[in-house]
Amino acid sequence: MTENILLGLLGGGNLILFIKFLIERHDRKKERVEDQDAEGMEKRLLVLERDGLRTQLLLLILLRPTEQTEILRLAEHYFKDLKGNWYMTSIFNKWLEESDVASPEWFDKE
Repeated sequence: MTENILLGLLGGGNLILFIKFLIERHDRKKERVEDQDAEGMEKRLLVLERDGLRTQLLLLILLRPTEQTEILRLAEHYFKDLKGNWYMTSIFNKWLEESDVASPEWFDKE
C-alpha cells in the first residue's frame, strides 16, 4: 500500500512537471511570435515613413523648387537616414543640376 502511495506521489509530481514544461514551452513560442510581429511592424513603419517622405520630397521639388533648405533637409533624411533611393535619386539629382545646388556629401548619385 505504501508503494502505491509513493508511486502515486512520484507520478503526480511528474505530471505536474510535465504540465509546467508544456506551459513554459507555449509561453516561449508565444514570445517568439510576438518578437517576430514587432520586427515586422518596425519594417512596415519604416516603409511607410520612407514612402511618405518620398511623396513630400517629390511634391516639394515639383511645387516649390526654390525651397532649397527644406528640400535638402527632406532629401538628407530620405537618402541618408532612411536609406531611400528608388526613382528619387534621378529626380533629386536633376533638381540639384537645375537649381545649381552643389551635390551634398551624403548624396550618392548612383
